[in-house]
Formats: sequence, structure tokens, C-alpha cells
Amino acid sequence: MLLNYDQYRYGLRKKGRHRGLLPALLAAAAVVAVLVPVILLLTGTWQPFSVRGGRGDVKDLATLWQAKRYDEVIQCADQILKATPLDRDALGYRGFASFYKAVSDESSEERTANLDQAIVSLRQAQLMGSSWKGELDYVLGKAYFHKGRYYLDLSTSFMENSVAHGTVMQDSYEYLGLAYTQLGEMEKGLEYFLKAMEGDGGASDLLLLTIGQSYYSMKRTEEAVGYLSRALDRTEDEAIAKKARFLLGEIYLERQDLAKAEEQFQAIVKADPKSAEAHFNLGEIYAKRGDLVKARGEWRTVLVIDPSHVGAKLRYYK
Repeated sequence: MLLNYDQYRYGLRKKGRHRGLLPALLAAAAVVAVLVPVILLLTGTWQPFSVRGGRGDVKDLATLWQAKRYDEVIQCADQILKATPLDRDALGYRGFASFYKAVSDESSEERTANLDQAIVSLRQAQLMGSSWKGELDYVLGKAYFHKGRYYLDLSTSFMENSVAHGTVMQDSYEYLGLAYTQLGEMEKGLEYFLKAMEGDGGASDLLLLTIGQSYYSMKRTEEAVGYLSRALDRTEDEAIAKKARFLLGEIYLERQDLAKAEEQFQAIVKADPKSAEAHFNLGEIYAKRGDLVKARGEWRTVLVIDPSHVGAKLRYYK
């Protein structure tokens, strides 16, 4: 039974031997209040608000995520997971942030570590029944793609699950197309690339180039020429233009359309005078026309640029 407060206070006043007890207790409490946080801080058990970067709740995570402050998202999620290791929202946010850190990391070692962390956190969030089913599958599909060729089957599986759940992002079909193409399933990859063209983003110069490359590898050169030409007309990226011109030049060379082939390789040399392959192909074109002086001049240029070029050595010294 609780003591009556007035009686308890009166009793303390009555007994003189307890007169110094209350100040002593207050002093001890003050010492504990100072020492305990210091001890916890030194041992890493507790971190103040300014170090944590947030109070450690889901509202903080959402705010930090919207601001793309991925390092702080991870720190805040870790604080929540220390107290609740299976918090599905914290696991999801940590997985998402780890993935986007991975794709922006220049260091291969850090990229691999962040990809692994992303995959572990997202799979755990799935096991805990996260409501972000499609989003988790989408990011897992991308994460496994960036892990490399031995994970491409997992990449396609998760990305297709994401699409099945109605989560179709601007690059969903492009990732599926790239994964299936690298798996050697060219027809399926092409199918997804063509689907990607139907999205809100339309056909980018890179997507047009990729479709052209797919048709070229399948020996469907008529379709390849169409998409490569469209990529060339649309792009302002020198790297994309160079790849498109090389493939177009090779197609025209195979068709013995030497004028069009020369046009493409000359354009490459104009943009990049040290392109050994472009000079070599120009030599081949001039040789086919019977102009061996010009042909040997191009092959000699190749050997100046790249003395180890086997094709140019064979052609020039022959």
C-alpha cells in the first residue's frame, strides 16, 4: 500500500538523522545523469541526435529519402534496426539507399559491398511482408543485374515479378532486354527493348542503338540499318554516334555498298583521327576499289596508331 505523502514528509522532518539524506541522493543522481551518457557514448551504445542524423523513426527515413540523402537514410535505418532488427520499413529504406549508393560509387570494392547490403536488406524486407512488393522486386532486379552475368537469371526473375505486380518503371523493360540479351536470348531481349519504346520515355538514342545492335547480331541487317540510322539522327553523344557508324559501315561493307561504307568510316575518322579500326576499314574499301596506294596509306596510319594491329600488318606487308 502506498504511504500517504503528507505523513511520509512529516516523518522525515521528525527524524533528525535523515536530515542529510535527500541532498546526498540528489547529488548521486546528478553524477549518474552525467556519467551514464558519457559511458554509453564512449562504448558506442548511444549516439546523440546530431550524430544520428535523425530521431530514428520512419518519418525521418521518408524525409531523408525524398531529399536523396542516402548516407543519412542508412544511418537512420540502422538506428531503428538496433532497437527493432526486423522493422520492414527500415530494412526497405536501407536496401533502397544502399543500391543507389552502389550505382554512384566509383570504387569497385564499395560498389560491391553496397550492392550486397542492398540485396540482403531488401530480401529481409520481403520476408517480413513489406507492402512495397513491386518496388522491392524492381530494385532487386536492378541490383542483381549490376552484380554481373552470374546473377542475370535472378535479375530477370525479380524484374518480371515487379512488372507482374504492376510496378513498371521507365527502365524496367530496358533492364530485362539487356539481361536476356546477355544471357544469349536475343529474341526475348529484343522483345523487351521494343516494349521499352512504348513507354513514356519513348525511344532514346541509346535504346535505338541497342535495338540496332540486337538486330545486327541476329543478322537482320535491314532492321538494324533502320534503328542505327534513327539513333544517329537523334543523338548528340559522340560515343553513341561512333558505335552506330561502325555498325552501319560494317553492314554497308558486307553489302559491297562501298560509297556508303566510306561515308561512315570517314565520319568516324573526322571525329576521332586516331581510330585505328576506322582507318583499317577505309584501307579495305580502297583495296576493293583497286586503289592500293590509298589502301596502303590507311594501313600505314593504323600501324602508327597501333603497331600491334594484326590485320594492318598482314595487309600492309603483304
